[in-house]
Amino acid sequence: MSEKIKAKALIFDFDNTLVDTHTAISGAYSEIIKRLSERFDLEDERLKEEIFKAQREVIDDVPLEKREYDRKKVIKKLNENLAFGLDEKEVNELAELFYEFILEKITYPEYTEEILETLKKKGKKLGLLTSSDVRPGLKKERLNRLGFTRLFDAVIIAGETIPQRKNSPIPFIELSRLLGVKPAETVVIGDRADSDIDNAKEAGMKAILINKYLAPNQGRYEPDYTIHDIKELLYIID
Repeated sequence: MSEKIKAKALIFDFDNTLVDTHTAISGAYSEIIKRLSERFDLEDERLKEEIFKAQREVIDDVPLEKREYDRKKVIKKLNENLAFGLDEKEVNELAELFYEFILEKITYPEYTEEILETLKKKGKKLGLLTSSDVRPGLKKERLNRLGFTRLFDAVIIAGETIPQRKNSPIPFIELSRLLGVKPAETVVIGDRADSDIDNAKEAGMKAILINKYLAPNQGRYEPDYTIHDIKELLYIID
């Protein structure tokens, strides 16, 4: 095993790092597909392909500095691509269905709170850095529903708590300031190489990539560690 990482503070990403957002998003899309397949008599599989195509067009293929995870735009693009003729009210209803689903379907390992408590007992400051869910207040509501978020010493919702989005080192540096530690004393744990790892490195921090819920994407920097579960942090953080 490589050397342990010395750190006074840990900054966690939220979606697909601490919670399984990937499965929730797939479930939310399934609810939309169910409604549309009944109305337009299309096969579920065809609609699934089309909704992920629309997501690629308006989210995944957009450069990181301009990307917004706006699912209403996905529905509007799907409506456009398949010429459904949905009006604004109907598009809004489907977007609301999506966001309500991911609000209700928050799943995570039962030992998450125990791991965070153990890290705090070791004297580590804990920070949470996450992106806005586009719908105002949704991310805060999702966080408030989880008991383990009380363990964080500081929380930033990029794009809401501060104007800067999570596509630069600025939110990372600001959170380390709120935690009262230097960037060099901080390690970031996240699932995206192009945002979590790259921006942590640009901020002068150590970075750990987690691949529990999603396969890692490509970034400019190599993480200091790659893990599959936050339990592994107890063995690599000094």
